[in-house]
Amino acid sequence: MTKHTEVLIIGGGISGSTAAHFLRRPWQLLEREPVLGGLSTQYRSNDFWFDYGGHYFHFLHALPIQSHLTTSAPFKRYVRRSKVRIFDRLIPFPLQSHLESLPATWRHRIVRELATPGAAPGNSLGSGLRATFGSTLYQIFFYPFLSKYYDTDPDALASGMEKGSIPQPRPDTATLKRDKKPQGYNPEFFYPVGGLRLFWKKYEAPLMSSVRLSEPAISVDLTRRRVETRSNTYTFSRLINTIPLPQFLSLLNGFPANPNPPGALIHASTRVTNMVLAVRRRRFHWVYLPETIHPYYRMGYYPGAGACKIYLEQSVPLNTRMGEKESDASHLLQQLGVIHDREEILYVSQRTIPISYVLFNQSWFHTVPEILQRLKEKGVYSIGRYGSWNYSSMAEDALTARNTALAINREMS
Repeated sequence: MTKHTEVLIIGGGISGSTAAHFLRRPWQLLEREPVLGGLSTQYRSNDFWFDYGGHYFHFLHALPIQSHLTTSAPFKRYVRRSKVRIFDRLIPFPLQSHLESLPATWRHRIVRELATPGAAPGNSLGSGLRATFGSTLYQIFFYPFLSKYYDTDPDALASGMEKGSIPQPRPDTATLKRDKKPQGYNPEFFYPVGGLRLFWKKYEAPLMSSVRLSEPAISVDLTRRRVETRSNTYTFSRLINTIPLPQFLSLLNGFPANPNPPGALIHASTRVTNMVLAVRRRRFHWVYLPETIHPYYRMGYYPGAGACKIYLEQSVPLNTRMGEKESDASHLLQQLGVIHDREEILYVSQRTIPISYVLFNQSWFHTVPEILQRLKEKGVYSIGRYGSWNYSSMAEDALTARNTALAINREMS
């Protein structure tokens, strides 16, 4: 069956659904899963609902979308309490603002390097961090943490790919003057009261009459402006794509050859180990784990009332099977003071996120912007962290989706 809609949306995560909220032209949304929400919703395992890792709303750089999202369901504001485990200590994050908590030998070396002008940053993420923070802080924290986080040597990644997520040292850092001002992109975060699943039940309600669940796109013809699914054909005037850009490109017909050169669009994959614990013993929200003796790069508590639930995140090669690269987390949790013994772990569930973080290498800068521009010339807006193949938060993705929908409204009015 052939159906026409003025705007067709592929993907019903936070980007696709927010765009639908703001469109004022007839639209249809195709979602391959039986529910909306993508990675910003929850899944059920046994009798528990789990998030896909630590996904929170950070409105610091996306204030215009805050009132829209928080109208659908009540949100609670949290002031970040995060730590770094290093030298068998839990030091407040960001580490570069709490150098007084480090062992004296390391602290003195770092302070000297911060007070000395560094070399030119270079073109890699690693060289930029060494130039900014010095070789010692890079050696003990940034290199081991980011190598686990991205499953890639930071020197193989492009400078600036962190997009401001790493707090820069302030002028008084080298004096060890305590700086209590919030730093980073997430000094506070927001989470729906009752959890992400209840937020989505309310957020999706006005949309469902134009949503097709369990109906993935299997081919996209940009010349004929047509999308095929297993059961229907959709024609469109404008297309909003939010699924991962490499996947979308693989569906295309009528697009210039070789839009995705080998090695240009790379990413990290993440395995999330969720647990239910008998009791909550620590008050931090999450802790960064640069130490190389275990594979996890972050452990955190999920917000909200009810059962005490935590997550552990580790990067894994794509297509890693459950059970491979497995690590006994109980020893780590005991070191962190999260549990006293293994008996406090009541339930464990794992999920692998095939594409979790987009990675920027030098090819990104002359490949991705060109692809997105060529798609736009064909009437395709590829948005969101994965659709635009970028580094962004859920709130930033929602804001971009709103702005995209408003632009389409103006174009088609």
